[in-house]
Amino acid sequence: MEDTRIAVLLCSCEGCVGNAIDLDEVSGRVRGLHNVIRVFVDDHLCSKEGLRKIRRLCQAESVDGVVVGACSPRLYLGEFQSALSHVGVKPYMIEMANIREQCAWIHSRTKRLASSKAADMVEMSIAKILAADISEDGYRAVVGDLCDGCGICMSVCRVEAIRIVPDPARTGKMIASVDAAECDGCGACVAACPSGAMDQGCFSNEQIVAQIEVATRRKGTEDDYRPNVLVFACNWCSYPAADLAGLKRLELPPNFNVIRTTCSARVDPEWVLTAFSKGADGVLILTGGPGKCHYDVGNMRTRKRIVLLRRMLAQLGFREERLSLAWVDADEPEKFRDEVTRFIDMILDLGPNPLRAPGGRIETRKVKR
Repeated sequence: MEDTRIAVLLCSCEGCVGNAIDLDEVSGRVRGLHNVIRVFVDDHLCSKEGLRKIRRLCQAESVDGVVVGACSPRLYLGEFQSALSHVGVKPYMIEMANIREQCAWIHSRTKRLASSKAADMVEMSIAKILAADISEDGYRAVVGDLCDGCGICMSVCRVEAIRIVPDPARTGKMIASVDAAECDGCGACVAACPSGAMDQGCFSNEQIVAQIEVATRRKGTEDDYRPNVLVFACNWCSYPAADLAGLKRLELPPNFNVIRTTCSARVDPEWVLTAFSKGADGVLILTGGPGKCHYDVGNMRTRKRIVLLRRMLAQLGFREERLSLAWVDADEPEKFRDEVTRFIDMILDLGPNPLRAPGGRIETRKVKR
C-alpha cells in the first residue's frame, strides 16, 4: 500500500486531550511520515461540524485512510466509519488512536512522556492501516492457500463455523471453510492455526505485527533504562477497563502501549515472540476472568497457551516472568491499573530484554520480591 494517502485527525476534545498532550509535538512527529498527506487538529471532531470538516478534507485530498487521534474506538469508531463511508473511505481503512482515555487521562502528570506516547499510538494506527488487506471480511476469519485441512481450527471453534471440505483447487486435498454468517470473530482459530493459513479481517497478523514494530522501536539502554511493555487487551473485557481507568483519572506509568484484540484467544504466539525479538521488555495479556469471557472459553484457551509460551521463552534464554497473564474484567479499572503497574515494576527489577543487553546475555537474575 505504498501509494495509500492517509489523513491524521487529532482532537483536542476542548482541552481534555490538548491540556495533557502537546498536539503540536504529535503533529510534528507524524507529519513527516511517508503516507501521511495531511494532519488536521480540531477541538471537537465528533461534532456535526467536525464531521463535515473531515468529509470535506477527505474529498479534497483524495484520502484513502484516516487515523483519528481522540477517544476510545469503542465509543466513536462506528460513527467515523459511517460518516466517511459517504466520501468513499472504506471502514477498514479507518482507525482510532485512543489518546484520551488511554493516554491523556492516565498520564496527566508527565506531559512530555504522554505526548511521546500519544505520537507512538498514532503511528501504530497508521502502521495498522498500511498493513490492512483490502477486503470486506470485517472481523471474520479467512482461510489462505497454506491450509492443509488439519482440522485444528475446527476443533477450537466454539460456534461450529468451520468445516473441513475438499479443496476445489487441489485434487485429493482438504481445506478449512469458514461460514461467514456463523463466525463471531473471536480469532481463536487464527491463533491456533499451525501453518499460518488463517487470518482475520481488521486484526490480521500483519496488522498486529506492524503495530508491534512501531511500539518496540524506541528503546532505552541499560544506562538509560525505560521499560518497554506491550499490553494485549481484549475488546470486551480489559480494554473497557482501561477506558474506565482513564475516565476515573487513575494515574499509570507511561511505559506501556496497548494493542486491542477481539479476544485474548486471538493473541498469536507469533506476536509474543515477535515482540521479544524486537526488544520488548515484557508482554502482558489481559483477559476477562473465569466465566466472564465474551466468547465463553477464550480466556481459558489463552491461559493454556501462555503456560506453553512461557516454557518456550525460558528455553530461548528469557525469564518466564517477562510474559504474564492477568484477569481484568470490564468493570475493574483499578485492577487494570494495579496489574499494569505491578508488571512494569517487575520488569524494572528484571532490567532490559536480554537481546538489548551487551552480548545478548542469557538471563539468570532473580526477580526482586
